[in-house]
Amino acid sequence: MACPLCLEAMHPSDIQKLLQNHPSIMSKYEDFMVRRVLLADPDSRWCPAPDCGFAVIATGCASCPRIKCERPGCDVNFCYHCKAEWHPDQTCDAARASRHSPTRAPSGSISQDSQHRDDIKPCPRCQVLIVKMDDGSCNHMVCAVCGSEFCWLCMKLITDLHYLSPSGCTFWGKKPWSRKKKLLWQLGTLVGAPVGIALVAGIAVPAMIIGLFTYFI
Repeated sequence: MACPLCLEAMHPSDIQKLLQNHPSIMSKYEDFMVRRVLLADPDSRWCPAPDCGFAVIATGCASCPRIKCERPGCDVNFCYHCKAEWHPDQTCDAARASRHSPTRAPSGSISQDSQHRDDIKPCPRCQVLIVKMDDGSCNHMVCAVCGSEFCWLCMKLITDLHYLSPSGCTFWGKKPWSRKKKLLWQLGTLVGAPVGIALVAGIAVPAMIIGLFTYFI
């Protein structure tokens, strides 16, 4: 956390002094600090139970993705890959499509109407709820908790080339391209790339010939 005046990083002991009269805020700060450390481990998973928020370090569970929460009194089973409740007879995509429960945050809070709103979505990595104005602004999001970069439209972790791929997602806008636009984009890429290369070659080759001719003369 940076100082709001000089932007220097604040030591946790300084924050503790500032919040000594606000124990609830200090407790929340410590929770977020622990969560940030755990997120550095790619195998950390949070129990999806609404009243839990317990983290499990699930090393080596990718091949056997069923995880059991070890918090006393919880014992919820959930999936290593999609981080939701265990779905023994479904793939992660099928379970996600058939799930109708409200979106859950790892801290245990539930957004009652988040499934009906487009301005509140969970981070695809740490599941922290993120609010974005539904105004068609930039869709390249960075989670403030875990630092992951993802697309607001498809809610997938992305790289800088995501919006240049035929995924249909746009850097700006409220919804992805339609199937027709994606097909046109792919056709344009297939046709335009050879044409562009031919134009560049048509300009570069004569220029090189003229340059060599001038150099040797």
